[in-house]
Amino acid sequence: MRAGLILLVVVAGCVTTPKPRPEAEFGLRLAPASLGRELALTQRVTVVRGEERRSFDAQLEVDAKAVRIAAVAMGQTIATLSWDGTSLEQQVSQHVPPAVTASRILSDVQLAWWPVAAIRAGLPAGYVLEEGTASRAVTQHGAPFASVAYEGSAPAWSHVRLTHQKFGYVLDIESVEAAP
Repeated sequence: MRAGLILLVVVAGCVTTPKPRPEAEFGLRLAPASLGRELALTQRVTVVRGEERRSFDAQLEVDAKAVRIAAVAMGQTIATLSWDGTSLEQQVSQHVPPAVTASRILSDVQLAWWPVAAIRAGLPAGYVLEEGTASRAVTQHGAPFASVAYEGSAPAWSHVRLTHQKFGYVLDIESVEAAP
C-alpha cells in the first residue's frame, strides 16, 4: 500500500497543467499592394516616451511591390527597412534602442496609413479596429491598445499622432507628400 501511495505521489507530481497558449503578438504584415496606391512621404517623426522626446527624419515609399523606410537623425542613417509582402529586411544602427524594431515600425506605418478593411483582415485574433471621422483605434480583448488621430487630408495626412497605450509611446508625425 505504501509503495502504491508513493507511486501515486510521484505520478501526480509529473502531471502538469498545460500552459496557456501565448497570445498572438500584434504585428501587421499587410501586402504592399493592399495600400491601394503609391505613396511617397517625407516625414518628421517625434517619439515621446514619458519625459523623453527624440526626433528624426524619415522617407516612406510604398508601391505595389514594397514598403521602404529610411530614418535619419543628425545626418546619420539610423534605420532602413524594406517589406515586399514576404520578407522584412532591416538595418538598424546600434544607437537605436532595442525596443525599436523593424517589425514595430512596419506595424505602426500600416496601422496609420493602410485602409481599414486591409488592417481588419490582417489583425491577430482578439484585436478589433474601430474607425472615426479622423481617427482609428485598436483594442485588444476590449482594452485600449493603440489609437491614431489625423489632421489634414486623406490619404497622406499632414499630421498623424499614433499613441501606443500598450507599449507606452506616442509618435507625432508631420508629413509632406512627394510624387511617387
